[in-house]
Amino acid sequence: MSRPWSRREWVCFGWAAAAYLVVALFVLRNVLPEPARLLPYNSDIDAANQTMGHFDQSMVVSVIVRNADILVTEPWKLLGDGQCFPFPKSYTLGEHMFGEGLLMAIPWMLTGDPILAYNLMLVLTLWIPGVTMYLFAHHFLRRAAPAFVAGLLLAMSPPRIIDGGHPYLHAEFWLPLILLFLHQVFASRWLWLPAAGIALLLALEALETIYVLLACAIVTSVYGLFLAARFRSALPRVVLPLAAAVVLSVGFAWFVLGPYFETREAWSVLRGRPTALFPIETYGWGSPFFVGAFGLVLGVVGLVDRLIRRRDVHRDDPRVAMLAAAVAIVWASVVEIPIPGTGLGIPGLFALLAEVVPGLDAVRGLFAVTIGLWVPVALLAGYGALVLLERLPRRLAAGVAAALALGIVGERSVPAFAEWSFGTPLELLAWDARPPEDDIELVRAVDLGPVFDVPVAPPENSLARAAQARHLLLQAWNPKPSSSCYNSFDTPLASQMAQLASGLPSRGVAEAIAALGFGEVLSHDRAWWPPHLKSWRRRAADPNVSGVMPEVGRSSGLTAYRLVPPEVLHEDLHRLDGAGRGPAVELVRGDEPSSRLVVPFVFSNPGPGTFRGPAPLRPRAAKLRWRSADGSIPVEEDVRVLWPAALGAGKSMKVEVSAARPPAPGTYRVELSSADAPDVVVASRAVRVPEA
Repeated sequence: MSRPWSRREWVCFGWAAAAYLVVALFVLRNVLPEPARLLPYNSDIDAANQTMGHFDQSMVVSVIVRNADILVTEPWKLLGDGQCFPFPKSYTLGEHMFGEGLLMAIPWMLTGDPILAYNLMLVLTLWIPGVTMYLFAHHFLRRAAPAFVAGLLLAMSPPRIIDGGHPYLHAEFWLPLILLFLHQVFASRWLWLPAAGIALLLALEALETIYVLLACAIVTSVYGLFLAARFRSALPRVVLPLAAAVVLSVGFAWFVLGPYFETREAWSVLRGRPTALFPIETYGWGSPFFVGAFGLVLGVVGLVDRLIRRRDVHRDDPRVAMLAAAVAIVWASVVEIPIPGTGLGIPGLFALLAEVVPGLDAVRGLFAVTIGLWVPVALLAGYGALVLLERLPRRLAAGVAAALALGIVGERSVPAFAEWSFGTPLELLAWDARPPEDDIELVRAVDLGPVFDVPVAPPENSLARAAQARHLLLQAWNPKPSSSCYNSFDTPLASQMAQLASGLPSRGVAEAIAALGFGEVLSHDRAWWPPHLKSWRRRAADPNVSGVMPEVGRSSGLTAYRLVPPEVLHEDLHRLDGAGRGPAVELVRGDEPSSRLVVPFVFSNPGPGTFRGPAPLRPRAAKLRWRSADGSIPVEEDVRVLWPAALGAGKSMKVEVSAARPPAPGTYRVELSSADAPDVVVASRAVRVPEA
């Protein structure tokens, strides 16, 4: 702090922190009757989207619990296995949510209950922004009441209080302290301590999501430029500590985000998805992203007051900088900013950058950087509250401040008021997310390593695959890697995992799954069609199968089996049979002239022993040749192939290879070779290439 606080200021801060806690509990009031059973969701979502919202939240709970559990037991494994096992670092297929895991660590240690710990974590995500914004606003406003109003506006920003399923998208709550420390680096005699605070807090934001990190970077950069211009004479002494803070925070961000680029390069995923940006109207009256009547009026009052006079604290009045930061956030999150009366528009920042910045084509919701808007708006509104309160007698000022606070809470919690201002009631309802207790007890009791969930829907059945989120939620009661996968990007292993699942229960497939590192198979019995479940149990009881996949527990909805590792294991790709016997396969060509053709190869393992692909598991370089009937090779190209991850004795698996340079229409035998031995044909297939 720039100066020691008086006892009165500490008392006011304590009351403000307590009030923010009450507000957080009020927002979550519908889950309070049974916080270990109920999860909050947006009341303004239709029934179809509610189902997908529940799936989303189930996955989010499981991921955050996994992160919290690892942080309190084996933190060095944080970047390791999770859902979509055995895909390496599967968190890179979506949001990592490490920051929420950090917030949940203590609630998880104290409760051991995923739903209760999640709801306690949500309380923190609503309480922390109020506290941090209070500290930032009080630094400049020097009065408790307007600082409390600013904190309340940030804590109750509509996107935060309407969305209990994606807390990582609203985790800009460390940004006020980042801006506070940034000002102190320039304006106070302290240099290295606030610079260290900036590095630490930016690192915490990197633990959240790329959206929040980008939003914080935009606001911090804008304010930093204003401070550099304001304190030009201080630049020589602040350059080194600020540079150290930037290097440390960027280095940590790369530690967290770098694996995303590794996954993108190794697996050819995390690309090719157009990003979504807002139309400028999204920020207008009647939208959840509108700043609200109180935020708008108080912010305008604060800006008008800035036109009349400066209110410098340590030679800085940040209101112009905050206005610029708000405009920058809006510019970054919209398609374009129209120029009135011209029919023209200024393209949005990310609309300009999406095609040129590596990795942005994997980020589908760049509009989410709008979360950075609420910090500058809250501070500007705090100045507006200061203008209204500063000339009033103390008791009257307290009454007006209380009226402002009640108005803000009412605007965001009274349905009619909220719909008038934001177009939606902004109410979190509750749904019963808790699985049956005997299922929970079985999951807790069986702890044999990574779990292979069945049944598995085929990759093309997106709705059935989405239901895997419920499998993940159930595993949250005993966090461990799982084959179930529910993410922004699907695992490239999805087809192979579905093929393995379709062969269960059988000895060869069970041994192949065990070779991949799985320790148990968990049958979700309620998801089977009854005749299929009866057939499954009959085959699983066969002594040839039960010897390698014995049943170890059963509940009303689950059956757990232990996997026994195979006795004979090899990684020799050339021992597989990929001869591709049978008639030619008609390939399917897309509508575009440049469309790739997908060639299906079938690999069989004649035995003995179980085949496991070489570690680390990833697509590998290969040669693809198109051989004509006369023996000539019109086309040969380098490709990347995900060889069978594992294949039991006597079992087969289809592997599809995408060809970028198909030859002229006709009949060919397509040959596939490993790049390590390009002259040895590993697999072949007779195909017919259609007309374009």
